[in-house]
Amino acid sequence: MNNDKKPVYLFVQNTLKDDPRRFFLGVLTVFLVNIFVYYIFNPTFGMIALILTILSLTEIFFPFKYKLYEKGLIVDRFFYKVKHEYGYYKKVYNDKNGVFLSPYRYQTRMESFRGILLRIPNDRKEEVIAFLKSKIEVEPIETKEAE
Repeated sequence: MNNDKKPVYLFVQNTLKDDPRRFFLGVLTVFLVNIFVYYIFNPTFGMIALILTILSLTEIFFPFKYKLYEKGLIVDRFFYKVKHEYGYYKKVYNDKNGVFLSPYRYQTRMESFRGILLRIPNDRKEEVIAFLKSKIEVEPIETKEAE
């Protein structure tokens, strides 16, 4: 996959801009958990709880970048990048939160661990689904054996 080219689609998902209510609920959750642990146990556990709670809610506190290229995709999260070619994925699902890409042809229990959810804005969702289906759900061309 060549990353030098300009992506076909580029989305930046930032919860503070997109859904401020959800962002402030996340801040409230972190605050309440930290206060609870701080007073019930001790300040050391309070700091550990603060760090772990923020790390578990990275989707809310840090922006994600989704770059869709002709040959693959890159999801740039705060701590790591997910980079796959479209051949890795087998199925595209329309989800209420975005577009889910699964590496399995049929639904399995492992999808949530191996697949990836792209949080695409609703105004461009159908266009992106059509693009991804054209790249991922392509029927293999059957070759006839010469007799």
